[in-house]
Amino acid sequence: MKVDFNDYFWGEKNNGFDVLYHNMKYGLVASKEFADFLRERSNIEENNSKLLSKLAKQASSCCVHGTFAPLWQVLKTSAERLSSLHMQMVQKVSDLVKEVSKYAEELHKKHKTVKEDESGTLEAVQAMQNITMNVQKSKDTYTQRAIELEKLKRENASAREIEKAEIKLKKAHEDYKNFVDKYGAIKEDFEKKMMVTCKNFQEIENNHLQHMKEFLNCYAEVVEWTHTQMGKVHLEFRQQCVELTVDQLLEQFVLNKSTGLERPGVLELEDALLSPTLETAAERGGEAAKPTKREGNSNSEQTVPTHAKSSRRTTSLLNLFMSNSQGSRESRAGPCSAPSSPTSPDAEQQLTRHSNRGSKCNFFSSFSLSLSLAVYLLIIINY
Repeated sequence: MKVDFNDYFWGEKNNGFDVLYHNMKYGLVASKEFADFLRERSNIEENNSKLLSKLAKQASSCCVHGTFAPLWQVLKTSAERLSSLHMQMVQKVSDLVKEVSKYAEELHKKHKTVKEDESGTLEAVQAMQNITMNVQKSKDTYTQRAIELEKLKRENASAREIEKAEIKLKKAHEDYKNFVDKYGAIKEDFEKKMMVTCKNFQEIENNHLQHMKEFLNCYAEVVEWTHTQMGKVHLEFRQQCVELTVDQLLEQFVLNKSTGLERPGVLELEDALLSPTLETAAERGGEAAKPTKREGNSNSEQTVPTHAKSSRRTTSLLNLFMSNSQGSRESRAGPCSAPSSPTSPDAEQQLTRHSNRGSKCNFFSSFSLSLSLAVYLLIIINY
């Protein structure tokens, strides 16, 4: 239904103007209180943003190792996005607070001009209230005088008393009539001005409510936008939690922390790979290198260097070679130094043949031994 203030602000007390004027003042109060409400909401959102930012830092400082580490990143990202949305709402609500505060200042200035513009209506209202009160008083006085006159007549009062009562009644009637006549003129002026004032106040209220509704709608849009964006963040967070299954978390762990795919091989005991000659030389060299445990010489032999031992072995081999050579020569010269004893020619001839054969055998034996020793000496030196 369409509302017209001209139909609702009259009445016996004629206080419609007062109601409309105070209602306009309440509009200014409402705009200031709405700005305070928005400031408080902005403070709440800012506090929420700080708390969520603190929560995001806590998530980022949690353990980054282990299979649960990727989920900490999801929690951190979600908290940071929510904190950012709250901060965006703080900015938008703060801008709205500025607009509402500016409107409240303009409305306050406008109310001052309205009070000046409607001062004529205020005077008409006061005049209407006064004339109404005077009419009522004069009517009561006239009624009282009429009652007194009627009482005197019933009591058969003196003519003088009745005459005085009639004069008072006539005067009260004239006063009552004058106030009624004035009431008509004042009433006409009051209604005329009051109709204009009601129209003005209704326009003021329409404009005020339109501005306040715009502010409220803007606030509702900000809240709805923030809620929608937060819903998207919550939905994405839920999807990420569902997508990061146990198998995927384990897969990320092994991809990032894998130490290798090859298992340890089976080991078997293997002999050293040496050539036969070197192997034989090494075995002989090892036997020659073994220290002989002799009393009183064990400590000194252990301190002899390896190259000294090799030179000693070489010297001993050379001595052995030389002694064998000399022995072979002495064996060849042996028959010449045999004791002279009387022998027969046959026996001497047989002895000569045996000695020649023995010398040949000794020669070949000593030669073979010398050759073997020389080869062995070369192997030892090379080793």
